[in-house]
Amino acid sequence: MEEDTEYMKLPVEECCVHKHWKARLHGYEEAAKLFRQIDDEKSPEFNKFLGLVKKFVVDSNAAAQEKGLEAVLAFVENSAASGKTVREVMSGIIAKCIAAPKAKVKELAVQIILMYIEIEKFDAVQEEILKGMEHKNPKIVSACVSAITQALRDFGPKVINIKPLIKKMPVLLEDRDKGVREEGKMMVIEIYRWIGDALKPHLSSLKPVQVSELGTEFEKVKEEKVVPARYLKSQQKQAKLAAETAAAGGDGEGEFVASDKWGDIGVAMMQTDVSDSELIEVMILRLQAFFGS
Repeated sequence: MEEDTEYMKLPVEECCVHKHWKARLHGYEEAAKLFRQIDDEKSPEFNKFLGLVKKFVVDSNAAAQEKGLEAVLAFVENSAASGKTVREVMSGIIAKCIAAPKAKVKELAVQIILMYIEIEKFDAVQEEILKGMEHKNPKIVSACVSAITQALRDFGPKVINIKPLIKKMPVLLEDRDKGVREEGKMMVIEIYRWIGDALKPHLSSLKPVQVSELGTEFEKVKEEKVVPARYLKSQQKQAKLAAETAAAGGDGEGEFVASDKWGDIGVAMMQTDVSDSELIEVMILRLQAFFGS
């Protein structure tokens, strides 16, 4: 029994790379506690783990892996340097976590993805998820589509670039796997929630039956008001102030309805920089629709 607990005398970072899974599990638990207790996000304590957290998410033991993911989530939440780990951690999450059999592991994987987005690493996250959509395993593909749909729902098209997602629509909706097709459909509906009828010209390459099915779903959500549920770390103070203003009887700025043509223009402006030619095209279409009605 003494040998079993000898690892508890080791520094936390050494426990996290121990050959025995129980030692690693203990290390991950202690690391999570440490990350939550450190007051200074720039503390050098975090630097000890910069090269280690990528290993936490791919632990070969399921119980240890879950605790490793909890530690990584705490690391991303609390360390100013955590953005440096995004690509390596995301690669491991997509390969070993996002479609894992254990529900808690999948849930934590998505939480980490969303937290990386919150700390402004949305471009790198989206790139890795798009790579995951090319995976041979359909479970990984469908999980990646589900994750980016959740990210779009939470952060909106100002953060999540919908252009590469629109390009993926035909491939996902024609996939041999039913799970991939269903998740692709949910992604398309979510895009429509944000940009409304501006999406419809991009459906021209789909089969008529697919367009019809999507049209039915679009009708169900076209009157929904859409507003981000989460904000980037740099936006959170401003968002809190806006929420307080709205609660005090403000004008509800920031909400859009898919069928509201002026609201649609506002959503399009959220999508990318004003200089983007594709944005200008969308805006022209919406203005033409408005003045032509």
